[in-house]
Amino acid sequence: MLALALAALAADPLSPDYEGHCQSPRWSPDGRFLSWEVNYLERQAVELYVMVFGQGAPPRRVVPPGTGASSITSGFATGPGRMVVHELAWSPPALGRFVYASSGSAEDYDLYIDGVGRLAAAPGADGNAAWSPDGARIAFTSARSGQGDLYLVDLARIELPPLKLSGDAVASELYAAWAPDSRRLAFVGHTTQGDNLYLVDNVDFPAPRPLTEWPGVSTRPTWSPDGTKIAFYSNRDAPSRFDLYVLTPGGTPSRVATGVVMNARGPAWTPDGKHLVFVRDDPDNFDPVWAVPATDPSRARMVPTGTVGNGDIDVVRGPDGRAWLAVVAQGRVGDASRDFRRVYAVALALP
Repeated sequence: MLALALAALAADPLSPDYEGHCQSPRWSPDGRFLSWEVNYLERQAVELYVMVFGQGAPPRRVVPPGTGASSITSGFATGPGRMVVHELAWSPPALGRFVYASSGSAEDYDLYIDGVGRLAAAPGADGNAAWSPDGARIAFTSARSGQGDLYLVDLARIELPPLKLSGDAVASELYAAWAPDSRRLAFVGHTTQGDNLYLVDNVDFPAPRPLTEWPGVSTRPTWSPDGTKIAFYSNRDAPSRFDLYVLTPGGTPSRVATGVVMNARGPAWTPDGKHLVFVRDDPDNFDPVWAVPATDPSRARMVPTGTVGNGDIDVVRGPDGRAWLAVVAQGRVGDASRDFRRVYAVALALP
């Protein structure tokens, strides 16, 4: 039996009552901070918030320095209140920073390091940033060359132009994910024929090689904490359904769950690397949260979060030693009102 259950605490709401939907919760690597986005669909704006977890202080809204009129990008039009601030990626705890993308620039989407300023600015939208675990480099996707290619900024040489990691003439490269060794980088190559996973074995000598060569969409890789496995989503078996897969680089992927809700940041590993936590695409049961051992799909079990209408999630080991789940949900079981999605935290008892 899978020994995964709630601790004594029930799900607690963390985000205030916004007139928009919360999305993409993201723990800092040490579990001290939690970020989320609020999507205001009617005015086509996305706001970014960061809070200190467990101290009761209100969250801080993140606003790019020197913000001017926002640009028209990815369907978000110019106009008052329509700025988009999103896609936060945390640095290692020792640096105490994060990087994010925003349309606050008068040019296009740019990257910003909190407390520092704009990063590697150039014409063309930048986004999907990923900070290496050793803190030395930031990978991101940029349209500065005419399509979405992967670039790398060396923070010790921040004044130099970023290094281009990919250059497939018919593909866009997205969703960069660092291995724990800060040397390997997985990403998604998007083409008109489909999306597949690729791996750069050494970012100092980038030579991407395919990890999957499937029809359909394979996307949003995340590494296990020990760096031996990659989890991802794919609809290879049914175009209208996404399943959860795990692979060892160079090996054959194995399916560990069928019919999942894709997480904004990719599959969520538990801190010990033994399980994957996901939201099952099951509207009749209010899209419950489940967990599955990465090596034994038969032992998947529902996690009783006490929340309904679940969406994006993230998992971390907090300063108290416990594993914490952040989940965006429509509300809790028994709530009278379920208008907008909020962020909830649940302590998990892991084996």
